[in-house]
Amino acid sequence: MSYQPPVEYQHRSRTPGLGAGITSIVSAVLSPVAAVVSIPLGVAAVASQISRYNQGNDAWWIGALAFAALAVLLSIVAIVCGLVAVFRAGRMNAGRVTGIIGLAIMAINVFGVAFMVLLVLGSGQGS
Repeated sequence: MSYQPPVEYQHRSRTPGLGAGITSIVSAVLSPVAAVVSIPLGVAAVASQISRYNQGNDAWWIGALAFAALAVLLSIVAIVCGLVAVFRAGRMNAGRVTGIIGLAIMAINVFGVAFMVLLVLGSGQGS
């Protein structure tokens, strides 16, 4: 039988939403990194198809698409976690501030990430 502390001793977080806010910031910073990594892989995929010595090498496309998908996934995580942090905080505290910072970073990055992902996907249309 395990020991359960009384309800009054249970620790309540004084900063609700802080974990979601930190996750939002980390995802918002990593999302454009994944998108930028997908660009050279897309270029390598195009070069691989142009090269007459390397027929049928799809490994570059798989890598480029994986990083593009990772960038989109991280963007979605950053937005959702930022919204959770802002609405869960209820008042202005560290959770709400980190959520707002994560959303602000993602608002700046969203068009760049979308452009990079479309660039990778568009480079595959010519093959």
